[in-house]
Amino acid sequence: MWQAHDLRLTRDVAIKEVQPPYRMDMPDLEDTRRRALKEARSAARLSHPGIITVHDLFEENGRLWIVTEFLEGLTLKETIGHIGRIPVRWSAWLGFQLLAGIRHAHLCGVVHGDIKPENILLTGDRVVLTDFGIAAMEEDSTSSQTIPLTRSAAYLAPERMRGERATHASDLWSLGATMYAAVEGRPPYPGDGPLSMLGMALTHEPDPPSNAGALWPVIEGLLRREAARRLTGEAVALLLADLLRREGISAAAPGRRPQTLPSSENLPPGAFKL
Repeated sequence: MWQAHDLRLTRDVAIKEVQPPYRMDMPDLEDTRRRALKEARSAARLSHPGIITVHDLFEENGRLWIVTEFLEGLTLKETIGHIGRIPVRWSAWLGFQLLAGIRHAHLCGVVHGDIKPENILLTGDRVVLTDFGIAAMEEDSTSSQTIPLTRSAAYLAPERMRGERATHASDLWSLGATMYAAVEGRPPYPGDGPLSMLGMALTHEPDPPSNAGALWPVIEGLLRREAARRLTGEAVALLLADLLRREGISAAAPGRRPQTLPSSENLPPGAFKL
């Protein structure tokens, strides 16, 4: 990703190339590029404080690029790396903010397909989901063994590892895995590599986290292996709002931090400006 300056509109932007999957044949690559462009255009129509704003899409020499708003901050992955674990009430608020953006996208007919801590940006008062539309470049792989090698296996729903397409339910599983990582400091399925995680995800439920506390019913409901048994986005929103009320935290509107969040003195600069 590059930071650039839009001379016409005098604003800083971020530019990212949509990378094709490894070892894709040229005909498949062209089909996938067209579909990625279509999905990225759909993402560009999304307007929500919890979703990165897409300014432009263009192709140059057969390569697809996405231009988005430029935001300063740390990713959730970087934040977890700095502090190890995020307290339950912070994690609940993060999950509530993320879910608002995810549900908005789903209502607009857009599935993300690659929700994970490195695609979540913490900047100022916002929790922002990035890389909408980019996941489509690897969506056409039909081998369950290649998917984890080209994507972040730790945050892929079991059905995605079997080669099925992304759905609302698989996005919600990835949200659950992300919240698990926030409270535990690691993804739900430990492993030495993607294939090890694949085997665990397809045959075992994740171990209950040690630090989830009141968040565990939400996380467990999202991480069920059978998509039909997972909690819906509406049910998760109600559970998180209730948890935040019990913690004395306002379920603030997306893009607006609650006034009762604890001090951010233990966070690295740029993670939360609370």
